[in-house]
Amino acid sequence: MRNFDVLERNLNLHFKNKDLLIQAFCHRSYLNENPDFRLGNNERLEFLGDAVLE
Repeated sequence: MRNFDVLERNLNLHFKNKDLLIQAFCHRSYLNENPDFRLGNNERLEFLGDAVLE
């Protein structure tokens, strides 16, 4: 999950904040099974995106 090099190459992009990228792909159910995961889930990012698009 932590290796996004192939994704970056395929999209021809460079992500400065890899933690934010990982969080964007992290569903809330993953946190239930992995309580030590230090990043949050993607819901806050989802709400932010919705607010930006309105």
